[in-house]
Amino acid sequence: MLPNFNECWWDSIVLDILICNWFGIWAGMHTVRYFDGKTYEWVGISRQPNILGKLKRTLGQFTPAHWDKDEWHPLLGPWRFIQVLSLCIIFLTIELNTFFLKFCLWVPPRNPITVYRLILWWLIAIPTIREYNSYLQDRKPVKKVGAFCWISLAICIIELLICIKFGHGLFPTPMPRWLVIVWTIAGVGLSGFLILWTWQSHRTLKRKRI
Repeated sequence: MLPNFNECWWDSIVLDILICNWFGIWAGMHTVRYFDGKTYEWVGISRQPNILGKLKRTLGQFTPAHWDKDEWHPLLGPWRFIQVLSLCIIFLTIELNTFFLKFCLWVPPRNPITVYRLILWWLIAIPTIREYNSYLQDRKPVKKVGAFCWISLAICIIELLICIKFGHGLFPTPMPRWLVIVWTIAGVGLSGFLILWTWQSHRTLKRKRI
């Protein structure tokens, strides 16, 4: 649909998946494990034995006092799986909006507004992920989603509506039939899996109560 996606198979698999995405995930996981297993000793600057220790302690003043580990547990239950999957779908939609906004609004690839938008989304995504994870881990019977989550969802929907409005008539070629069939099978399969999982969880919970 977009000229940006007209690339050869090795570019998509090697550069996009293996190098960019896979390496980013690998580096991110190792960063999280490093900070999760790191011991924080907050001793005053005056009690440091040497200048190097005082310098490290001064720089450490700008680091967090403790590291909170976010646990998603997507296989905890069918409802948790839907919640985590919804988060992935929303952020994939945000990334896809980047390409469609440039195409539908005739924004040149080198225009700095695209970079500004990505930086803004990066700044919004940090507290959004934190708020949503806290919402999932909260055990209170009545809990609310944070403000950043609602703001991110609203911006995503507005961007999607802009793409739909200004993209009307720009894509005269219909979606290939095989692609419609694949997505239909995937949707039906996922729905059937969730229904079966919910029924099995309900039976297990009912047995425990008895």
